[in-house]
Amino acid sequence: MGTVAIPERLCKRFGPGRLPGAENRDIGAGYAFATAALSAATAFILVTGYGPILQYGLEAFGPAHKGIYKFGAYALPFVVPSAFVAGALAWEFRLEGIPFEGAFAGIVATILTYVIATPLAISVYYWLSVLYPTVTMSRTPLDLIFFFGFFGFLFTFWLTLPLGAISGQIHEQAVGLE
Repeated sequence: MGTVAIPERLCKRFGPGRLPGAENRDIGAGYAFATAALSAATAFILVTGYGPILQYGLEAFGPAHKGIYKFGAYALPFVVPSAFVAGALAWEFRLEGIPFEGAFAGIVATILTYVIATPLAISVYYWLSVLYPTVTMSRTPLDLIFFFGFFGFLFTFWLTLPLGAISGQIHEQAVGLE
């Protein structure tokens, strides 16, 4: 019996490999990248909000506190499903035969996650401003898409791109196991 790396074994036994439809490699990639997005958002929240979270606990996410870490928390419901879709699409249309194709597909999925999640989040924010007039939009939705997408990428790429590449590589090795 050959040696199997620990991340691949964990993926098959405990991780996304046990979820419904995960036997399909594209759906499995969606699960893998959704897990990576959840991990990245959680790490971002903890790294950028370390002080306030330690000092105030869950109150740090209340309206009395300000901080960039809150964007990570607000982004979770948009980023995780977007990463699932982006991962499945990136894996379906990946360039086969290139070196480190899993890592490359992971980077593509990460960038595609920003492209999918940003307008989704802005559209929800827009509808909240329509339903609740106290929530105001100071810019047009198109301006906000650029603003949120650009700054979201600028503040998080240092974490998301490496995690996406690592997740893609692990997924490539995990689906190669039989």
